[in-house]
Amino acid sequence: MRNALVMGCSLLIPVALVGCEPKPEIPSRGADDTPATPQAAKVPQASVQYQVHPNEGRQCSQCEHFIAESNSCRLVAGNISNTGWCSLWTAT
Repeated sequence: MRNALVMGCSLLIPVALVGCEPKPEIPSRGADDTPATPQAAKVPQASVQYQVHPNEGRQCSQCEHFIAESNSCRLVAGNISNTGWCSLWTAT
């Protein structure tokens, strides 16, 4: 009788734990309703040759990834100058 009770209880434990898995995080939205890029997912400035001055007339303020309100970039980590430039520059 004890063995039957132990077997029955051991079968119920996995069923009870099914709902215990953490739920996946839903990414937050940015100010323009696009998914916000977590800081950890951004690339370091040095890896994209970031500089604080324009390159042949191209600068961050004219790039589609630049966020003027926060002097930041959707792709590059850190504080970004509106007159800066990097190799990910894309015209708006």
